[in-house]
Amino acid sequence: MTTFWDRKEKPIVALVFTLPFVWMFVSLLMGRYFPDPGKLLMPLSGSWAGVCVVSVLALTPLVKIKALKVLSRYRRFVGLTAFFYTLLHLIIYLVLFAGLSWSWISSDLIDKPYIYAGVLALLIFFLLAITSTKKMMRRLGRNWKKLHRFIYLAALAVIAHLWWQVKSDASTALWFTVFLVPLLAVRWDQFPLIKRLFKKS
Repeated sequence: MTTFWDRKEKPIVALVFTLPFVWMFVSLLMGRYFPDPGKLLMPLSGSWAGVCVVSVLALTPLVKIKALKVLSRYRRFVGLTAFFYTLLHLIIYLVLFAGLSWSWISSDLIDKPYIYAGVLALLIFFLLAITSTKKMMRRLGRNWKKLHRFIYLAALAVIAHLWWQVKSDASTALWFTVFLVPLLAVRWDQFPLIKRLFKKS
């Protein structure tokens, strides 16, 4: 029997997660971010990417609560949204901030090494996105879960990306660390290699 949570809520969930993008896009068209839209949109898009990463990691402990088990249906969607906002963050940097100038970008790659941590997170999200279909789940079998544990490495890359660029205001990095570190800590059993290293020490 089809319930309300099987169908009717999906457009609502999609709307909630796309509202930040719509808000940023409409605000850009209205000229609210000028004269330097890239400078303002980069932290906004990055923050929403971070919110989605926190959300997808928070779903695992939440769905263990019987009343919230229905949320497991949206794990893939929220993960894809994290990839979308991370990709949007990169596009805003390339187009609105760097102006597609290779000399600007190459200079930033030297002066701002935190970019590499962000790119690492993006590459992991891309890998998880293209393997998130049911067909890929069947093809990868048991390896699918092992592959998707790289989300934890992506979360660590996000934390590194935030702290590495801190100059004076560490509030954004601090808030995301407060949420992400506990969500990673409860998955301690997912890191057998690290556990073995600690046991040896």
